[in-house]
This record gives sequence, structure tokens and C-alpha cells, in this order.
Amino acid sequence: MTIQGFKYAPPSISTTVGGKLTFKNADSAEHTATADTKSAFDSGTLNHGQSKAITFTKAGTFAYHCDFHPFMHGTVVVKPA
Repeated sequence: MTIQGFKYAPPSISTTVGGKLTFKNADSAEHTATADTKSAFDSGTLNHGQSKAITFTKAGTFAYHCDFHPFMHGTVVVKPA
């Protein structure tokens, strides 16, 4: 999952329970990947070139955004294993 051009690419992605997604910031600005229900997941601040791997432990559809740029949105769909 790449963050570039003030967008998540791709904006929607699927994985299974136990699956891991890595968010990598390719922008010069700092970003986050923060679930709308913050307890679901939060990458923390990612500066240029930084990445964060997140392992998903629950099935569901999780909308997320950037705390710094709230117009940035995405969705992670986690399917049962």
C-alpha cells in the first residue's frame, strides 16, 4: 500500500485475518493510515520513506483516513481466514 500524491494506492484493498499490509509513505509530507474506529489500527506518523506493517486480527471492513489530511480516505476489507 503506497501513499503518494496525497492518495492511498490502491484506495481499497483486501486481506484475510492474520494478513499483513504495509503502508509506505512516498510523499514528502507526513501521513498516517488511521482507522475511522481508531482502535482497529493506526500506523502512527509516517515521514517520507517510512513504512509500517499492520497485521489484521479481525474480519470486517475498515474505513481509514490520514489524520493530517482528512480528505485522504481508503478501505481495508479483512476476510475470514
